[in-house]
Amino acid sequence: MGDSQPRRLEERLAHEAVRLLALMALAISQVTLFAIPLGFTVPLVLVVVICKTLLGIEAASPDIELSRTLRWALYGGLTLDVAAGTPLGAHALALLLAVFVVAVATRRLHAERPFIPLLAMLVAALIYEITLALLTQPGQIEWRSYTQMVLLPALLVALISTLPIFFLLRRLFRNHQ
Repeated sequence: MGDSQPRRLEERLAHEAVRLLALMALAISQVTLFAIPLGFTVPLVLVVVICKTLLGIEAASPDIELSRTLRWALYGGLTLDVAAGTPLGAHALALLLAVFVVAVATRRLHAERPFIPLLAMLVAALIYEITLALLTQPGQIEWRSYTQMVLLPALLVALISTLPIFFLLRRLFRNHQ
C-alpha cells in the first residue's frame, strides 16, 4: 500500500509535464507557424484554453477542471510571453482573466449548442486583447484605430477557429475519459 501514493504523485507530475510541454509547443507554434501575413496570429492558445474551460464546466468535478484550465492558461501565457518577446506575465494574465470570466459566466450553461462557445470566445477574446493592449502598448492607446487594426481582426480569427477546435477537443476528451 505504501507504493500507491508515490506512484500516484509521479503519475500526476508526469501528466502535468505532458500538459506543460503540449501548451509550450502550441504557443511556440502559434507565434512561429501560424502567423498570418497581415501581422497578427491565430490565437490558438486562447481558443484551446477557452474551449477546455467550456468542456471542463460539464465535467463531474468542475472546480478541479477549472484549476487545471487555469494552469493551462498560465503555461501557455508564459510561453507566449517568452516566444513573442512581450513583458513576462502579460499573455498569462490576459489568459487567466479571460478563463476566469468565461468560467464564471458559463458555469450554469451547457456548451453543447454552437452559440455558447462562440459567445464565450467573443467575450474571452475581447478581454484577452484589451488586457494585452493595456499591458503591452506604450503610452496612450488610440482605441479607434486599435479596434479596426487589431481587435476586430483578432476577434474574427478567434471566432472562425472556435467551433472546429471546440468539437475536436470535445471528441478527444470524451474518448479519453
